[in-house]
Amino acid sequence: MLFRLLYRLELRVGAIPAATNSGLAHDIPRIALNDNEVLHTLAPDVILDLSGNHGAGIPAAAPRHGVWFTDATGSVPGIAGLQPLIEGRPVSSINLFRRPNAQPLPELIASAAVNSKFVAARNEQFLEEKSVALILRELKRVARGLPDAKPSETALFVAPRAPGTIGTLTYIGRMTGELARRAWEKFAVKLRLRPGMFCINLIEGEPLKFKPALAEPINPPANCYHADPFLWRHGKETWCFFECFDYRKGLGYISAGRIESGRLEDIRIVLSPGYHLSFPFLFEHDGQLFMLPESCASRRIELWRCTAFPDSWELHRTALEGTNLSDSTLANLDGQWWLFTNISDDPFDDMCSELHLFRADSPMLEKLEPHPLNPVVFDSRCARNAGRIWQRDGVFYRPVQDNSHGTYGYGLQLMQIEELTMERYRESTVRHITPNFKRGIIGCHHIDILDNHIVFDVRHRYGGRA
Repeated sequence: MLFRLLYRLELRVGAIPAATNSGLAHDIPRIALNDNEVLHTLAPDVILDLSGNHGAGIPAAAPRHGVWFTDATGSVPGIAGLQPLIEGRPVSSINLFRRPNAQPLPELIASAAVNSKFVAARNEQFLEEKSVALILRELKRVARGLPDAKPSETALFVAPRAPGTIGTLTYIGRMTGELARRAWEKFAVKLRLRPGMFCINLIEGEPLKFKPALAEPINPPANCYHADPFLWRHGKETWCFFECFDYRKGLGYISAGRIESGRLEDIRIVLSPGYHLSFPFLFEHDGQLFMLPESCASRRIELWRCTAFPDSWELHRTALEGTNLSDSTLANLDGQWWLFTNISDDPFDDMCSELHLFRADSPMLEKLEPHPLNPVVFDSRCARNAGRIWQRDGVFYRPVQDNSHGTYGYGLQLMQIEELTMERYRESTVRHITPNFKRGIIGCHHIDILDNHIVFDVRHRYGGRA
């Protein structure tokens, strides 16, 4: 009873409107579950149960591929979003199950993982919204005659259970603490203490073996933070392009500085169109330098061409107009150009859970073909890009963010790309860096490599006054 009252209050205060299409309701026929004759005549491929009953009571013999359901919705509202918060899980999982006719127990089809929202009602809404992309991807897989995703970690179906008084009080305590922390951080911004400040670090070494604790930090000189660093060689000079986020304006722009003796010199603003920019991915094509910054504020991909190095750029072309995407990077793998990007089309604007691939005709992005099984990665611990894809000894590596433990940019992973075709994408972790190598660090979320130079950013709990 205590949780039900709390859940209703949460819906009133913090609920996000669901993405709906009311026009669909007029086209969907109403069929009684016990009307076996109509179900047999319809001969459905899949019956999808979104009621929270997890396929119970639905004749599994009717659909060719069984009755599908997820554990993102429970029979008691809010429970699915509450359980990972009470248990303190680093992420909330979404499991898609199937009840086939020949087996009494549900079998796992596919799984996804997202960084939890700290409020149970909002977390359940988040899980429900994200389950849509998972269901659609697996329906596409079935339509193409491909096998199940076969998650690396098997999951047995366990129906969410209502919490007891102790569980509810535990949740209330954690939620209250998080609300207090967020309120303090807003106040800390006004005090110019730079909460959650990102800071660039430089080191030389091997990216799979270097020790981040030995890197030299470059503290931002003003009321800002520096993140998303990318290295570029210009003549005999090495430059670092990065996001400079102004705490006062709440806006990021692209800056660059020349690396000399482990320091950034001659720092200047190079691109500031008046809306937020970050992640300045650089590449060369036909003898010209291009930048593909994150421009999610304009809901499109923007390709900028350098007219005078380093601080004169012009907008060359755009792509994927109207798409909410972030941290895009291009890579030529075995003679084929691919766009790796993170997309969100739900009301939560979550960019950390889904990796989408597009096959490109060239780095100019004139023709983009989406991968038929997007999102090819559905896990907030390894979906979002964290730098350029690089190659060593014939092996391609993709840096990724670990967005877990309720923290954006909690950790950093290096993934080895093992297979990439229009039928499949496969990668595996070869290194995982977590924020335990230095005191006061709460995150590490971006890396770039140029020869033996390594640049990465770390996140401080408080950067202090500049």
